[in-house]
Amino acid sequence: MKISDVLTPELARCNLAGTSKKRVLENLAEFIAEQLDDGSDQAEALFHGMIARERLGSTGIGEGVAIPHCRVLGLKRIYGCLIKLDLSIDFDALDDQPVDIIFALVVPQEQNDEHLATLARIAAMLQNDHSREQLRACNSSRQLFDTAIELERAG
Repeated sequence: MKISDVLTPELARCNLAGTSKKRVLENLAEFIAEQLDDGSDQAEALFHGMIARERLGSTGIGEGVAIPHCRVLGLKRIYGCLIKLDLSIDFDALDDQPVDIIFALVVPQEQNDEHLATLARIAAMLQNDHSREQLRACNSSRQLFDTAIELERAG
């Protein structure tokens, strides 16, 4: 599954404020829940799913990037959310560096293979120095979305 299959312009947010990992995950869960197709309020379930995943080990993969993710009962499709924070935050990343680029992924409970394949595509894009530079240079949510899609096409 491609990034363009899970990320929409409405799920890209540039210069989001965040003071802590917990606060960012809370805001992220609320932001994603607002965009869900089924109309239900799943913000709490998304937040708890992401926190539970973080307890297993940080999703901060290094170089200022985190890919929080979780599986959620009742979802009909995979949702991706790309965030560029206004200020870097401590995310307990593998390299102990603060995080400013976050690509969250929420997946239906039963879509394990798609989950792993999509995570791999996101990680590959975000582990590229040029890709991170391009995303960090974005000044608007639309530019962040367009840049991510273009980077996927180019990659």
